[in-house]
Formats: sequence, C-alpha cells, structure tokens
Amino acid sequence: MKVLLIAAVLTAGVVSTAHASTITLRTDATWLATNVAPAAGWNTNPLFNTAGWISAVSHCSDPIYGECIWYDGQFTATADAWMRRSFTISGPFTSGLLVGGIDDDADIYLNGTLIFSDHNGSSQAYGPIDVTPYLVPGLNFFAVHAIDNIPVWGQNHGFLANLDIQTPTANAVPEPSSIVLFTVGLAGWAFLRSRR
Repeated sequence: MKVLLIAAVLTAGVVSTAHASTITLRTDATWLATNVAPAAGWNTNPLFNTAGWISAVSHCSDPIYGECIWYDGQFTATADAWMRRSFTISGPFTSGLLVGGIDDDADIYLNGTLIFSDHNGSSQAYGPIDVTPYLVPGLNFFAVHAIDNIPVWGQNHGFLANLDIQTPTANAVPEPSSIVLFTVGLAGWAFLRSRR
C-alpha cells in the first residue's frame, strides 16, 4: 500500500502544466475574391488557380469577428461573391472554433468539406462551429460562396469569419507544486528503502 501511495505521489510530481496558445485567422483584405462563378474545384482543391481573383474589399470592422469583406465593397450590385483564403498550421493543434456573420447567405467550406450552409435569405451570425476534425497540419484553406439577397434587402452585403486554433505550448515547465510533490515522493521512497 505504501509503495502504491509513493508511486502515485511520484507520478503526480512529474506532471507538467501546459498552457495553450491561440492562432487567430480573421477575414480581411488577404482573402481573395471574385464575382464570376469559378470552375469546378474552387472549393475542394487547395491549389486551385485563383489567377484573376482580387483582394477582397474590407468595408467594416467588428471587434469579435474581424473585418466585413466582399468582392467589391458593401453597397454594390454584386449579389454573389466567391472567396478563398489559404493558411498554414505549422505545428500540433488541439482545437479550432469558427464564428462569424453573413449578410445574407453562404456556403462555407474548410479543406473541401462543407461546414456551414445557410440559405434563409436574411443576415445572421453563425457558430461557434467546431472545425477541429477538418483542420490538418500544414496547408489549409477556406472557400466561401456568399450571396446577398438584393431583391428583398437591397445592396448591403458582407462576410465575416473568425477562426481560433488552440495549440499546445511547447516545452511546458512543471509547476512549483509539482516539483515539491516530486521531492516529497523521492524522500518517502528513500525513507522506505532505508527501513528495509
């Protein structure tokens, strides 16, 4: 029984506390956009040729979601916008959550998988969506087809997205209490050994 107790103390003593850090990806002018329906593969191929696409136009800012983007601004006659954004995850990750807003409808793909689809004709927030199963180490990409319901609501459109990816901190350092527990465990083990 004493040996099990000491083993438990020793095990608890070597546990380190890792703190996660967050990688945040938000909509901004680094997203590419077009107002012409793209060829097949625009939403499934990470290396899709975006020649002719332009930088999305940022026309407003939200403190939670990021910048509102569209093909050519907020009050234009462009009802459909296709947007893409590639990004790299260079190390391990533990989770990914996506939140945002759309005025009015959208299909959002992450690495070729449809993760959000809304066609109710009115603006709304979406998420949080757990996108962890769709993220991969290395190259990732979003592909979005956004639609503004101009006949009903007029020319007022935008797309917002905020992706938070949690990553473990490398080289986690043991807490002082863990070091104390480890030392106590070693002292107890030495005491028992000396009594034999």
